[in-house]
Amino acid sequence: MRNVRRVRWPVVVLAATMLLSATELALRIRYRWRVLPRGGAAPGQVTVVALGDSIVAGTPGEAEDAWPARLAERLRVGYPGVVWRVLNAGVPGDTAPQGYARFDRDVAAAGPQIVLIAFGLNDCNPARYGLDRWREAQVPRGLARSYLWQAARARVVRWGRQTGRLAGPEPEPEPQPFPRTSPHGFANTLDTLVARARMIGAQPVLLTMTPLAAVAIAEVQARDVPYPLYNEIIRACATRNRVPLVELALAPGVPADAFEPDGLHLTASGQAWVAEQIFAQLDRAGLWSARLGR
Repeated sequence: MRNVRRVRWPVVVLAATMLLSATELALRIRYRWRVLPRGGAAPGQVTVVALGDSIVAGTPGEAEDAWPARLAERLRVGYPGVVWRVLNAGVPGDTAPQGYARFDRDVAAAGPQIVLIAFGLNDCNPARYGLDRWREAQVPRGLARSYLWQAARARVVRWGRQTGRLAGPEPEPEPQPFPRTSPHGFANTLDTLVARARMIGAQPVLLTMTPLAAVAIAEVQARDVPYPLYNEIIRACATRNRVPLVELALAPGVPADAFEPDGLHLTASGQAWVAEQIFAQLDRAGLWSARLGR
């Protein structure tokens, strides 16, 4: 009788493991089916999505002057015969956790082959509200990235809100003097964005932050201390996940007229410089040609 029991436990554990693995696989397939466009990419077309903040959006200039539009022009010249579709998914004021929250809508729905991830300037800004803490907590960590866990959590949250047992986030009336996204939360969100991009079959690419102007402006000076740390987090994430990195923070040749008067945002000249850096660095890394199978 004892021998029978000893045999049953391994069988039960194995069966449970196989069931959980099958459920996780099914949920991953369901996720891809739900968020990706039907039919896949058109022949000869490469879709690139730039996910980020106001630097990506091109604020305060026009969208056609933002670096995603300039990058599209550069790619068409450098690799003619390819239909380059570069989509701008930049939202002014966004942190990395906010980018994660809209990933399915703004990135996955486009069915990209390449995802350029560019956050940091808002994340390291020492003006944190309660909503920032809540958004950071919504990004799954470690085993919680499992689709089975996320499906179960979503149901619990839905039940909690419907019954009033789970309170929503409470915004703080005044910002607190801490980065909007903690260093640990920033690293976790980048890891999660990389994993999510890979899940939809895209190549993730990380970008360090654009430089800060050497000016005595409060918004710039507030970021001077955390700025190097958050760039190191981006570099470490690229190394840890073995993804390409575009180095903007230390890149040479920043134009003299690259910055808007606030010292943070970029002029059309600065945006063109960013686009050229992205194109050239990823071209040297062989990313563009790899996507074309050359």
